[in-house]
Amino acid sequence: MSTRESGGAAVREVRIVSGIAPEDVEVVLEMAASSGLFTPDAMLSAEDMAWDSAYGNGSEDHSFLLARAGEGGVDRVVGFLCFGPIPHWPEDYELYGIAVDPEYRRLGVGTGLVAEMRRRVADRQGKRVFLETGADEAYEGAHCFYEVSGFECEHRFRKQFIPVDGGMVYRLDVSVDENDRNYQ
Repeated sequence: MSTRESGGAAVREVRIVSGIAPEDVEVVLEMAASSGLFTPDAMLSAEDMAWDSAYGNGSEDHSFLLARAGEGGVDRVVGFLCFGPIPHWPEDYELYGIAVDPEYRRLGVGTGLVAEMRRRVADRQGKRVFLETGADEAYEGAHCFYEVSGFECEHRFRKQFIPVDGGMVYRLDVSVDENDRNYQ
C-alpha cells in the first residue's frame, strides 16, 4: 500500500501486518490515547487486548492488524485496528478500536486497515462487523470515516450493542469481491 503526503510530494510505503509484538504495545496505546476518542474503559480494554496478544499464544479471540511504515531505515507502527468474533454470534464480529498516527491520517491507512479486516472476516465466513462509538461532536470525524468505509448506523439495536450514554452503533455488511481479496 502506498500513501501520498497531502502536498503530493513524498510517497510512503505502508504495509499491513497481522499481530502485535511487545515492543509495539506502548506505541499502539499512545496512538489510541492521542486520538482522544477512546474512553477510559476503552483504553483499559485496548491495553488488556494489546498485552494479551503481544504475549499470547495466538489463541486469543481478538486480532490486531498493524500498519507499518519504513522511515529512514526504521520500521514503525503508524496505525492499528483490533477486531474479533462476537461470542454466540457465529457470523458477527466487532471492531474494538482503530487509530492512525496523526502524520498518516487522510492518506488511506485507516481505509487499508478496514479493507484487510473485511477480507479476514469474509475469509472466516463472517457476515457483519459492528462497532460502538460516541455520538457527540468529538466523534464526527470518526462517523464520517466509518460511513465512507461502508459502515451504516444501526437504528435497531441488538442485545450486545446497546450504546451507553447516547452512543452510536455502526454495522458493516461484509461481502468481499475479488478486487478486495487481492488487496495487500
